[in-house]
Amino acid sequence: MQKLKGLWIPAEILLNEDLSDKEKIILAIILYLSEETKSCFASNKYIANIVKVTHERVSKIISALKDKGYVSVKLKYKKDSKEIEQRQIIPKPENINRYSQKLQEGIEENNYLDSQKQLYTIDKNDKDIINNIKNKKIYNNSSNSNKKCKSNYKGRDYTNFDFTKLYANADAFV
Repeated sequence: MQKLKGLWIPAEILLNEDLSDKEKIILAIILYLSEETKSCFASNKYIANIVKVTHERVSKIISALKDKGYVSVKLKYKKDSKEIEQRQIIPKPENINRYSQKLQEGIEENNYLDSQKQLYTIDKNDKDIINNIKNKKIYNNSSNSNKKCKSNYKGRDYTNFDFTKLYANADAFV
């Protein structure tokens, strides 16, 4: 089994609202481990150690991915037994990519210049992104207004103020 060096989660998986976070990670692991052979032979225990869940949970997640059409599973049984000798998980790229194709359908309707086209538009439901943009505008406006406000030191009278009280060693000045 190849050693996991890192994990790239394609946008088609990462932005897919049909998948839970754990399903996204496990599907990305399956894709990574199936790059060379077009199928993944990793055990539930191996995946569970990476994702930090139980092997039973991995089994349920793989079944959910199978039910949703993102992978197919082939089982090889031991001779004259119901015991599984080997499991083969085969990702279905055509079903994984269908999500991005659905997202890209509306892109050409925008009248952006080529340099302004966005692959994924910000949706009303993207609250974190929208709030981040709003907070950035509020911060920029408040910091700009602070720059414009200069204190009027000329109008203050410091004639009777004892500046020595500002020093920690005020006794040294006496």
